[in-house]
Amino acid sequence: HLFKKFSPTSLRPSHSRERLDSCGLPPDTMPALIAPSSNHIITVPTTDGSTSTTTHTYHLRSLHDTTSEEGQEHHTDIVKWTKFCASVFSYKSNPPPASYFARHYYNDPRRDPALVRVLIHCPNDSEEEHQHGELVSSVRIFRRTLGTGFDNNTLTLPTIEAGGIGEVCTSPNHQRRGLSKILLKDALSIMSTSCSEGGTNEGRISCSLLHASPDFRPVYSKVGGYQSVRSEWSVVPIKRLHLSKNVKMSDDSDVDNNAWFTIRQAKFPEDACQLQQLHAEYSEKRLVTIVRSVQYWKEYVSAELGDTLWVLTKPSAIATDGGGEDSIVSWVSVRARGEERYQLREFGVDKSTSNNNSVVPTSWAMKRLLGVALDQASGGSVDSEKEFVSTLLLPTFVLSEMKEEMAKNNGNDDAAFLDIDNATEENDDGWMYVNFDESTPSVLELTTRKIDPVPHLIWPTDAF
Repeated sequence: HLFKKFSPTSLRPSHSRERLDSCGLPPDTMPALIAPSSNHIITVPTTDGSTSTTTHTYHLRSLHDTTSEEGQEHHTDIVKWTKFCASVFSYKSNPPPASYFARHYYNDPRRDPALVRVLIHCPNDSEEEHQHGELVSSVRIFRRTLGTGFDNNTLTLPTIEAGGIGEVCTSPNHQRRGLSKILLKDALSIMSTSCSEGGTNEGRISCSLLHASPDFRPVYSKVGGYQSVRSEWSVVPIKRLHLSKNVKMSDDSDVDNNAWFTIRQAKFPEDACQLQQLHAEYSEKRLVTIVRSVQYWKEYVSAELGDTLWVLTKPSAIATDGGGEDSIVSWVSVRARGEERYQLREFGVDKSTSNNNSVVPTSWAMKRLLGVALDQASGGSVDSEKEFVSTLLLPTFVLSEMKEEMAKNNGNDDAAFLDIDNATEENDDGWMYVNFDESTPSVLELTTRKIDPVPHLIWPTDAF
């Protein structure tokens, strides 16, 4: 089912800031960018060993995603594109189906068919071929907002409008002709033009980001001027038998020991407002990361994580905010990344304090949420009669929080599931950026400056 969660029409982005959502916040908006069509003629050697050449004509255009007079959305072009992307990546051991690309597109509140740029093979260079010819190469621009960490001087959260590059693929029969290079340069032109022509901050794309494997980083650096920005990750062995599903605080805990907590799967749209606010406090205020609106949580995050997002809650009677049926104090999602190896795909803890309640310790919440999440990801509980060790890839700052709690509490039993002594670094240099707005510091400058550098982390949930 390409549109299992939402119908295409219901997901059409709103361009009005006057309509507020259920949390009292405006929905995502998306000023249009200029994305012209063009023809490209490429000459390539023949494969018969002779010195002759063959000329190929390609038409560069955006995808069509129009609405008919009856209000029904025509998505034939989109479906064709999703099937094309799936066919190109079919060589992978676990290839993404067409529904994966459809989900990424239709659940994105800021999706724009004009920013899915494709090359169409047109042997006769006819208008019919331009519109209905063979799609052979693709690049998509994802509209995103980046937070750059809380500014203590202005007491604000500065943001940057960014364009992510993803779903870069070319048909095997048309590779080694520079088609992806043509599309990347075209995407960079669209984004940089939006910045140079001015307009509202909302419409300007100040930088571009993408994630590249080591083999392709030199290509993106040469063609687009992209520079790698480090994300700090660590790998730590997890003693599965030391994880717990007991959600009653112990008598020696810093948190009210009369508080009963509950672990459940996240519910959407009900939990979206709380999660948006908590994520803003936990991640957006201290990292260079993707800023998530309530609409993004409801539509994109819920579809990406599905039933793998677990939340730790306590009743509103003892909740620090006193509202709602229950109050979320932590959340987690993990995914398998190999034999007994898992990655923390999503995590956060409510660090607020009020009504004389202390913070919920990161290690206490992690110990309980991982017990449920790893059982789900591994397909069942571990044998209770023998030690069982898995490895967890997690952001280093989260591991550091738990280390600090251990030091503060003289070992802290809640963190006993972590084999800290055998933790190792496994940093990710794959995220790359190019800056278009010279009036603002680049992400590389923000993360490497000597005074108050801002750590960089794109949660796997937000990857494209």
